[in-house]
Amino acid sequence: MRGLIQLRAALLFTALAFLSLLPGCLGCCSGCPTSTQADVRSFWEQELLARRELPLRPAHEIAIKRDVHEIFVSADAASFANAFHEVMRDTDRRFGLIRVDRLTRNQGKPFSLGEKFQGRYQLEEAVKKELGPRLRRWFGELVDDDEVRDFLCRIENEQTSDYGIISRLELSPPPGQPYVLEYRYLDGSPIAGSSTFIVSEASAAELQRLGVPKAAKLTQIFVYQEQSGSFAKFFTRGGLKMHDQVVMSQASQSAKLAGAEILTSTIPKEYF
Repeated sequence: MRGLIQLRAALLFTALAFLSLLPGCLGCCSGCPTSTQADVRSFWEQELLARRELPLRPAHEIAIKRDVHEIFVSADAASFANAFHEVMRDTDRRFGLIRVDRLTRNQGKPFSLGEKFQGRYQLEEAVKKELGPRLRRWFGELVDDDEVRDFLCRIENEQTSDYGIISRLELSPPPGQPYVLEYRYLDGSPIAGSSTFIVSEASAAELQRLGVPKAAKLTQIFVYQEQSGSFAKFFTRGGLKMHDQVVMSQASQSAKLAGAEILTSTIPKEYF
């Protein structure tokens, strides 16, 4: 099996090398937020800003679903919420192979209501992970080519990305109220719906059950409706598991930044 994966990776890189030699075929039909070319990055920003929210369709043959998880962390809610916000807006971080791309003017700044962004599964890193040492030596430098990177980014834009708009943002709630970050999915995403992250203080009953004096509770609510039957099949067979793994990565990195640890989670340990 690994030999087959390596062969496919090699063939992919060979194809990319060939495509990179064709004039005008790369970097002109779609934008890329990480391109070294300003016009390519600008085109990506224009595409992102033009995207519209995908509506949930109750009458559609694919059902609307809801996935909810709770993660308890050994920190107070304010500390964990601040760390979570910092982790989520850090474009240098990765959640598995997912990176968050933001408009140039927003990078390094706090999130804002109505901000649009892209969550991108990085094909370059995925293929590199599957390459053996010999293939990595042969093809590793290929992805350093700007045109090849832009081409891979175009595939990621069209096939392996979610697009979102922040629809609810409560970073400084009144005392006793939860911290909330919610985004809804935009066209170009394979699903409609929303992801909501709620950080609150654990209740007295929850603290007693956990056996700790303090804890923050992260509640993640994922409402989704796949846009195609093929993606619904994929999501049933592994896509939802990948989503939960990303959530756990976000929570784990936030806990570490807050100087805390994950106490317990409804996401199965086998998913990590």
